[in-house]
Amino acid sequence: MKKYRPFMFIMAAVITLVFAACGGPDSTIDRDVLIFAIHNEPDRLDPPNQTDNTTEDIVRHIFNNLVEFDEYLNHIPGLAVSWEVSEDGLTWIFRLREGVTFHDGTPFNADAVKYTLDRMMDLEKPTRRTSLYEPFIDKVEAVDEYTISIYSEKPFGPMLAHMAHAAGAIISPTAYKKSGEDFSRNPVGTGPYKFVSWTAGDRVVLERNDDYWGTKPKIKRIEFISVPETSSRMIMLQNREAHVALNIAPHDVEMLEAHPNVQISNKPANGWYYFGFNNQKPPYNDVRFRRALNYAVDKKKLVDVLLKGYGRVSDSLLAPANWGYAPIFSYPYDPEKARELLKEAGITEGFKVKLWSPSGRYTAVVEVSGAVAGYLRDVGLDVEYQTYEWGHYIDIISNPLEETEREMFYIAHAPSTGDADWGIRPMYHSEEWPMPGKSGNNRYFYSNPRADALIEQGMVTANQDKRKEIYEELQRILVEDAPVLMLYEINQIIAYSTGLNDLTISPLGLVFGYNAYWSEQ
Repeated sequence: MKKYRPFMFIMAAVITLVFAACGGPDSTIDRDVLIFAIHNEPDRLDPPNQTDNTTEDIVRHIFNNLVEFDEYLNHIPGLAVSWEVSEDGLTWIFRLREGVTFHDGTPFNADAVKYTLDRMMDLEKPTRRTSLYEPFIDKVEAVDEYTISIYSEKPFGPMLAHMAHAAGAIISPTAYKKSGEDFSRNPVGTGPYKFVSWTAGDRVVLERNDDYWGTKPKIKRIEFISVPETSSRMIMLQNREAHVALNIAPHDVEMLEAHPNVQISNKPANGWYYFGFNNQKPPYNDVRFRRALNYAVDKKKLVDVLLKGYGRVSDSLLAPANWGYAPIFSYPYDPEKARELLKEAGITEGFKVKLWSPSGRYTAVVEVSGAVAGYLRDVGLDVEYQTYEWGHYIDIISNPLEETEREMFYIAHAPSTGDADWGIRPMYHSEEWPMPGKSGNNRYFYSNPRADALIEQGMVTANQDKRKEIYEELQRILVEDAPVLMLYEINQIIAYSTGLNDLTISPLGLVFGYNAYWSEQ
């Protein structure tokens, strides 16, 4: 196949020139419409039952939370105008916004908030996100029409971050009682846009909520069109058949930037990427071996070459965009140090290791994984590298300890609360191991009693300055323990139409159009 590459490069250049020649801002664009080209079909448009970013993009146009995130993940008033916490940290009081109605005309009040939260805490019919709320909410009380109190047995430090999570969006009790499980196909909230239709495999259509309690959107209609193929999303964007394209690969940025119809946003996001280790399987249970693997890989070259510079080398097991992040250190590329540590750990030349990755889903995942396999071979390891389709992959990296053969596996994590607690607790607390009949995100089977104690302390500490101190110590322990092979954070690259202004691009990997507008041309 190599002999055809020059022809392919020439054709790519010709196509780019054709687009540049035929492109240019379109003065006839409909300024009442905004079209997103999304890379996968939405799942469930029901706040506590959605689990992926493209679905959350849509959900957050339809619903509001008591507490919202701004574009820097600060907590700001939403459906609650103010809040306060008792001195002992056990009672939170939220004072609600008055004069708000749901899209179906139902009044927004304390009863609607209680209904939403009680539904999520129902262990007999749990939602996908019940675990975000049930462990720390004991009772919800409607004090009066516009005051809600939440009671807990213990203080919960990240309370506001959890209330700002998309799962905490307030739903219309009337609509849910009417639709039941079909609510996810007929969502009703208080947000800036109302649900109109969902054509499976094609698009979701929203229209402006002219009675919105906040700043009324300028654009009347938003459509989210499912376009799995990256090349198709790019062509639609260049031809103005779509106005926002998500999930842009770094190697496509230069070509898109050259097109007169396209602008690029390149901002840090709160996710990070790494190889998990099975910390219970010898020799991965030896910290010298785990550190050796970290020294063996040139992470800076991975970022510069395979990610085209659109990222940074990680210096913690939490990305900087998250509250509580502390810069600890990056393991430098030092193959000699790696060989020295391998020798200390009793690892001989040609020792066999398994390295797994998905065949897609993540940016440059196969290229990066292949390069990492090469670095490990350079320090004397015999690497068996294998890729798997995502659906099968997530199964085999989630099996209990007694049922798994995993050793090293590529994965990413972006805490959807933007808080250190959710960035660390599900991933590294010893009670979060996958077990028979019980899922868990500590797929590395990591266990450290001091780390467990700090995780638990961070949860129940109300003072945010003290929480930061706790999480800094915790992150240092994790980096030094090296339960994973630290890699990088990848920037969130969004391509959108020239003339489109004020897209809201969140570090959570989300993009919103409710503040957007078109320039006059």
